[in-house]
Amino acid sequence: MTTVATFYRFEPQGDIDALRAEVEQTCLKRSLRGTVLLAAEGFNAALAGARADLNYLIERHFRGVAVKWSTAAPGNPVFDRLKVRQQPEIVGFGRPLAPSTPVGERVSPSDWKRLIEDPAVLIVDVRNDYESDVGTFHGAKRADTANFRDFPDFAMRELSEHKQRPIAMYCTGGIRCEKASAYLLEQGFADVRQLDGGILGYFAEVTPDNNAFEGECFVFDQRVSVTQELEQGSYELCETCGRPLSRDDSSGSSPVARCSACAQFQRRTI
Repeated sequence: MTTVATFYRFEPQGDIDALRAEVEQTCLKRSLRGTVLLAAEGFNAALAGARADLNYLIERHFRGVAVKWSTAAPGNPVFDRLKVRQQPEIVGFGRPLAPSTPVGERVSPSDWKRLIEDPAVLIVDVRNDYESDVGTFHGAKRADTANFRDFPDFAMRELSEHKQRPIAMYCTGGIRCEKASAYLLEQGFADVRQLDGGILGYFAEVTPDNNAFEGECFVFDQRVSVTQELEQGSYELCETCGRPLSRDDSSGSSPVARCSACAQFQRRTI
């Protein structure tokens, strides 16, 4: 069974060229696939392979980082190839995050349910629209963006009247909430909190009877989604538009995975 490790850290990086070469070499030697992004603000990685090889890479190059572990179905490579790249940001937002920048207070998974049950708290799903379609926390206000860079527009349009209200935000692994919460604090929001470790960290820590998440968690790899047990989920991508759809919702008896909207469009054009 293939193991998947996702991790990030906002931490100033020195010689990024040297680190990139070293990380790439280790990944190749250990047959790891996936993506490692390096920037002056930190690093962000999603890699698949054997657990022992992933542990070796992390211990050698990213010691002490918090890792979210999950698995894939047998035969699913998760990623087709390896990419180790230097970029301006480790998650695209148009605003690099400096170490001194205040971010939202981190809330542990064990305390999250109690927080979001408070009716005074506004729950915000920072993710894109197609991610929220796969699963979310009940009552969350969805950003419904097509790209994370659109979050400031959403905040100005939908959140500006809630600056004095406690806000509890979440994303897949926590990295987008770091930047989104920093942005809200810069805009004068008084009380901004974020789910520490994101949905994946939440799944890893809470028990099934205390899990308030509804559905599965979308992931940006060939699994498409993971269950609350951090195993490969029940979704696949529409081969026409690329949006996630449940395998039970795949159109008709066609071997091609196609959402109902694309299937109807095809029927109209035939």
